[in-house]
Amino acid sequence: MRSAYYNPSPRRGIALLEVMIAVGILTFAVASITSAIVAGQQQSLNAREKIVGSIAAESLLSQITQVPWDTIDSWHGYTEDVGTITDPTGVAMNGDWDRIGRKVTVIEGEVQITPLEVFIVGRTISVSSFTNDGRTLTTIERFVPEPQS
Repeated sequence: MRSAYYNPSPRRGIALLEVMIAVGILTFAVASITSAIVAGQQQSLNAREKIVGSIAAESLLSQITQVPWDTIDSWHGYTEDVGTITDPTGVAMNGDWDRIGRKVTVIEGEVQITPLEVFIVGRTISVSSFTNDGRTLTTIERFVPEPQS
């Protein structure tokens, strides 16, 4: 004889199909989050590389603009290969600097100031920083006017 309180449930537990759907949704969510984290880390590394490249180019440009006017042309074609960057005293720089190189171009030219109808003769110095695969990180240019004698 059966008890009056016994109520067999038509559903006892989770079906295999429901478990598989839940696992699929969870896998998709984890894969999406992981992908977003990896993309964020890559963007962070690229930004860091560009910042270091900008600092390296600006540092060398500052060093070049401190030399006498007559010797600026000697910097044309100057290149520091990846991993060989030195500070102004010649000491090798390590860390993030090991992944970039720098190159310099110096071009004679003149700038016209239209409202004053004046031409200023000088040199445009360009310093580019680059990576091992040849990708240019940044290029900084500065016009240095010829000093008056």
